[in-house]
Amino acid sequence: MSKLVKMKARLTPISYAIQAQVGDAFNMDALAQLFIKIEEQNEITPQLQQVLDYAKFIPVTDVKAAYGGGEILSRKKGVGIGKDHAGTGDDIPLAEVEYDTVQLPVRVGTIGYQYSIVELATAQTMNLALEADKVQAANLAAEKHMSNVAWYGYTTANASGQLTQVNGFLNQTGVTVVTAQYNWATATIEQVLSDFNKSLADAENQFDGDASIEPDTYILASNQYSDLSNRIVADSGGKTFLDWVTEKNIFATQGKPLTIRGSGRGNGKGTAGADRSIIYRRDPSCIQFKGSSVEFLTAQPKGLDVLVPGHYKYQGVWLKRVDSLRYFDHA
Repeated sequence: MSKLVKMKARLTPISYAIQAQVGDAFNMDALAQLFIKIEEQNEITPQLQQVLDYAKFIPVTDVKAAYGGGEILSRKKGVGIGKDHAGTGDDIPLAEVEYDTVQLPVRVGTIGYQYSIVELATAQTMNLALEADKVQAANLAAEKHMSNVAWYGYTTANASGQLTQVNGFLNQTGVTVVTAQYNWATATIEQVLSDFNKSLADAENQFDGDASIEPDTYILASNQYSDLSNRIVADSGGKTFLDWVTEKNIFATQGKPLTIRGSGRGNGKGTAGADRSIIYRRDPSCIQFKGSSVEFLTAQPKGLDVLVPGHYKYQGVWLKRVDSLRYFDHA
């Protein structure tokens, strides 16, 4: 079904009101094209780019399940390592996979935009384009919601008081939390590098060299990122603490890729209000955010206005491999 046919079907409930304003010059195809144009003019504005920051860090996949459905998912953590055979038949080590489960029910968010009937009639009569800012604002509002879900999750209570917990990127359950020993605002470069390597060395021990889940991304809380980028290492030719840590951490010295980036999302989100950094593998086989874009529905008359409601589905962050992510809470 073409976009034009779909849009005409969506606008049928309000066509009589627009026709009453326009008169004999009313053209349903022109009205439909008017709405198609404004809904397609969704440029990535600076504001939208900012709230879409979660998509820079977490692979995003579409929601396939219907509302009311969802998934109960097993998350896995591989353990065990092979060893030399001693020549007896019963000393073969066993590889195990530890599982826990998380629920990812399908949730629905709603948003809408509206224009006045007179505004639409004038635009059609004079062949004027409507500003797309209302549609852009609706998409921005939906993405703000998705961004909060992606980073922080949320807790809701039903009528009987039963809580439903949706976990975000910064508060996943079952992951290792490493605690810094030093305050990076005042620590020496040796102390900072020791802390940084502690978070990675601990990770390396846990991953047992499994490249499929070994971290490749380090999101530093921006408070800490700022401290490192503003402090200069003595006798280094002007290198900052951040430069030094980037070049000298144990992953770098072993030739392993590690992207270090800053984000204000983790400021104050750790244990007891500590800044929290995230160390993880940015791979959809390890972590995903499951969400869909806004779908606008049939237009509805609302007094002298035309309301176009929209909805979107989401399930939140699915940490598929618990051992591919860990948190570093700063002193």
